[in-house]
Amino acid sequence: MNMRRREFVLRGCAVAGGAAVSLFSGPGIRAAFPGKRLLVIGGTDFVGPAVVEAGLIAGFHVTIFNRGMTNPELFPYLEHLHGFRSIDERDQGFSALSGRTWDAAVDVWPSDPTMVETLAKALQDRVGHYLYVSSCAVYKSFERPGLTEDDPVREYHGGVPDYNDGKAESERRLSRIFGQRLTIVRPCSIDGYRNDGANLQTWLTRVQTGGLRIGPGTGAERIQIIDATDVGRFVLQCIERQFFGAFNVTGESMTFRAFLDGCKSATGSNAEFVWIPEDFLREQDPGFERFFPLWLSQTNSHMQGFFQISGEKALRTGWKRRSFEETSADVLRWYRERDGKLPTANGPAGHWLDPLPAGREAEIIKRWKAIHS
Repeated sequence: MNMRRREFVLRGCAVAGGAAVSLFSGPGIRAAFPGKRLLVIGGTDFVGPAVVEAGLIAGFHVTIFNRGMTNPELFPYLEHLHGFRSIDERDQGFSALSGRTWDAAVDVWPSDPTMVETLAKALQDRVGHYLYVSSCAVYKSFERPGLTEDDPVREYHGGVPDYNDGKAESERRLSRIFGQRLTIVRPCSIDGYRNDGANLQTWLTRVQTGGLRIGPGTGAERIQIIDATDVGRFVLQCIERQFFGAFNVTGESMTFRAFLDGCKSATGSNAEFVWIPEDFLREQDPGFERFFPLWLSQTNSHMQGFFQISGEKALRTGWKRRSFEETSADVLRWYRERDGKLPTANGPAGHWLDPLPAGREAEIIKRWKAIHS
């Protein structure tokens, strides 16, 4: 963000609320008055709204802190505090948080450890419980299935980190700041309402049209996704029941065949799947993987555990996951509400197009059947 934009954010801040109230006399002490106060950092993109909505359902007084640039029309009835974060510690705006305290704060999006750390330090003495939405991508190796929270995470060696390293280092820095007051939530691949990534949506809209559709590989490949709503609900459960430490928040691991059958059931489709080995698909297009989001080849031995991460620790707390049908309905509702227009649009007038055109798919199926009929 350039200085002109930063100045706009600062000058445009509208800070609601009255005088600051001390919520605790020491770290982790709960508020002494009815109505818990929750600060959601971000809160207006994808996972953030799920956390906000879960907080409202649970009866929290929710405050949102962000730049005021992403979906600013969301939650007009809530208190919005505006500021900005930066990888440059000298160029950040946290003044809207001054003199304020909350029972809990949830940071939902950044992977840059400097951005995570500087805001955490600013809130260190202002919140009782700090929660960070990290990622299952932090694990050092995905060669085996069943990874748990006790498995080693990636190391950071300085410089500009990638997403995986940045999330892992952010976890370490937050642990040093908050100690036992910290909860780390590690979701697997997230989908659901407000997701602009078009992963599950690609399969749902493709299958919904019916007819013959390609099933890539053998169907035994694994897939694992979690609904953003489930992530939000687990975050609030951790706050309400004072769960600390790290938790994998994952959906059920299923075969790709079961996944596509689920898409078919969720859409009431009459689609039939033609399972085509990846070697043949690669012969048709060396970059065929782009046609099949969420599909991971079984030949990639280094990633066989990526879609088979254990969420047992979270499940043992009593947390419940939504059904695949509910998630699918929300994904389709989001897509239809936007009339097919997504930030990831690859078609005219901002419309999303299937990366595998129907004609191209039919051609590949015809060639496969000509050889193996």
